[in-house]
Order: sequence, then structure tokens, then C-alpha cells
Amino acid sequence: MRVLFVVNTFPPGYTGGAEVSNIHTCQALLRQGVDCSILVFSNRLPEARDEWYEYAGIPVHRVHFFTALRSAITDIWDVRVHRYLLAELRRLQPDLVHIHNVSGATLAVYTACRVMGIPVVNTLHDLWLLCPNNMLYRADGSFCDPAVFPRGCRQCFRRYDFWGNVPYRRQIFARLTANVRLFLSPSQALIDRHVEAGYQRERFRLLRLGFRERPAAPPQHPDIKRWLEEGHAYPLLAFAGGGVEIKGAHVFLSALPLLLKDLPDLQVAIAGGGEQRFLEAFRSLGSAVHVLGVLPPDEMRWLFAASDLVILPSVVHENSPVVIFESLEMGTPVVGSALGGIPEFVLPEETGYLFPVGDAAALAQYVIHHLRKPPDARRHMRLNCVRRMRTELNLTRHVEQLLSVYSEVLSE
Repeated sequence: MRVLFVVNTFPPGYTGGAEVSNIHTCQALLRQGVDCSILVFSNRLPEARDEWYEYAGIPVHRVHFFTALRSAITDIWDVRVHRYLLAELRRLQPDLVHIHNVSGATLAVYTACRVMGIPVVNTLHDLWLLCPNNMLYRADGSFCDPAVFPRGCRQCFRRYDFWGNVPYRRQIFARLTANVRLFLSPSQALIDRHVEAGYQRERFRLLRLGFRERPAAPPQHPDIKRWLEEGHAYPLLAFAGGGVEIKGAHVFLSALPLLLKDLPDLQVAIAGGGEQRFLEAFRSLGSAVHVLGVLPPDEMRWLFAASDLVILPSVVHENSPVVIFESLEMGTPVVGSALGGIPEFVLPEETGYLFPVGDAAALAQYVIHHLRKPPDARRHMRLNCVRRMRTELNLTRHVEQLLSVYSEVLSE
């Protein structure tokens, strides 16, 4: 079986949860004998590029198109992507195309596959089919309801990824993606949001993500190495959202003074990039707060292993945050917002805690509650985390189900 993955970002460029998931999945498929490769398209970067390379054993072809004047129309469909993918499909002759995020690749990916008659499956990582900012998140912090705003709310949060903002966007996107045989979603919450917006439920399949069990490389960051060596000598919290508003940076900032006052020996690790105003606010809280910057995926997992809790205060509809998978794998409970797919993975008092979205005081109370538990109770929760990851959220199970989906689609 030959499978072509089409994405709009991949290492060594931007590396988020979708990219980490793709790495683990492609490596596992290659071990299973599946001939798979990754094609990266983007029409938003400042320079054109066409290169082949290998990353973590995966063959990658990256193509960047320079766009002098970006518009909503070129965000939706780029003739250069369409033509280039047609040539690639003729050259590679894949049995199936597996699409992931396409905001930089445009919907030309779908039209090229339709012309060639190649079956398509599409893993959804957010709500891009329904909203220009992928989140149904409005500028005032509220959520857009597609039933109330069928043509779009026109009050979108626009500071991060924002694309294809045209009238009747949802209808246009639905038509251009009509050749997708199955949409794969790692969370039921994401499926429900699409069904509420008018998509047919039978076009979606719940397929949890999966990741290899241990980091491939030992930790290199001096703080992380020190925390691991000291072995939970003092409480350590990890926040992987950096200075990103939608990841709840402002919520965690509001909770930290309460925590530092109540837990004088607390240490806090902030990983990730984002807006400097948030990162500077974290630094201003004193030497107990460590702003580590952007870390490689394996380094992030070692950070989670060293931590007592991982904080996930997202204020948008998260689908299936990779942070949760990596935390549970390393035996670390998660304190997360009760929103989107997060409650499907964080089980209260078993693998973590859930608090109302944006409620910094509740977040702080759960952290204090956990850290005041007896060591045996905290250790039991860590074992629960590892057990759930290995039995329900492991890579082997994910790949078996994915191969079953491929077989089902190809048999049609």
C-alpha cells in the first residue's frame, strides 16, 4: 500500500501537536511495511522552496510557493498547488491520500485528488471547516454558534491563523471537500461540532491518536536534567502554552500569584513561544518561574516526566491536545479546561482534574488540592496515567485502526 500524507507544516519547521502525531504515525506505518511519504505545501512563506529530505526516517518533499499579495481567495484555492499535486500524484501513483492540516496548502489539494480519482481520508485537528480561525472563537472571547451565524459571525479572533474569510465560507468548503471518503477525528467533541453545523455524522470516524512510549533521545536542557535528577524534591508545574492566548496563558498568569503565595517552594516551567507580553509577565513573577522557550518534542516529554502536574487551561475548542498524551505517557496528571475534547482524556481524580474555562481560582484550587494529597495517592494517579495511555491511547492501537480505515476506503 502506498499512502501520501499531505500537510502544510512539518519539521524542521513549525512543530505542533499535529506534526508530532504525523511523525509517530508515519514511523509506525513504515515499520508495518506501508510505503508512506509526506508532501508539505505552503503558499504563505516569504521564499519559494522545493526540496526533498528525510526526517526521523520519513521521506519528505517540501514545496513553498511565494505569494506576493495574500488574499482570502488565494487562501482557499491556489492553482499552483493544484497543478503541482497533479504532477506528484502521477509520479507517485499513491493508493490513497491522507490529508491533515491544509490552511497553508489550500483546498486545491482536494480538487487535485478528485481529478485523479484517488481516495482521500482527512484527519481533522481543529474546526477549520467551520471557521476562518479554526476555533469558532470570537474577538471578545465568546464562541460562534454556526446555527446562529450560518454565514459566519464576522467577529473572529484574528491574531493567529486566519484564512479564507469569505461569504458562504462553510458551504464553499463543504463542496470542495465533498470527495473526502472519511473525516477522522481524535475526539468525539470535534465530530459533534461538525454535525451541529450540518455535516453528516456518517462521514466521520472517531480515531484516537497514538504515540511511541518513550522519548528517543535523553534530555539536554540543563533545567530539565536538574529537575529529573532531583526527583520531585519540590512541586513542579509545566505549562506548554508559552505566551499563546488561546492556550490560556492569561488564565495561568492569573492563577500563578495564588499558587506562589500558597506554595512557597513551587517551581513553574513555561515552554513554548508566543506573545512577548505574556512571556514577560511570566518572567516578572520571579525566580520560581522558568521561561524555557520552544523545546523539541522529546525534550517536552522529559519536562512532563519531571513535573508533578501539567497545566492545560485552553480557552478554545481543543480537539485532542498532544500535551495530554505526552503527559499521561510520562505518568503526569493534567489540570485542564472542561472544554472541547479535553474531558474525553482527563478523568477527574484519576488522570487529572477539570475546571471551568477561564476560572483561574478553580485551576489554583485543583493544583493545591493535588499537591496536598499523600504521596501514595499522587503515585497512584501517576500509575493511572501510564495505564490509560498504554491500554487505550497507544500507538499500536492507533495504527491498527488507521490501517482498517485505509482498507475500508480502498475496498469501496
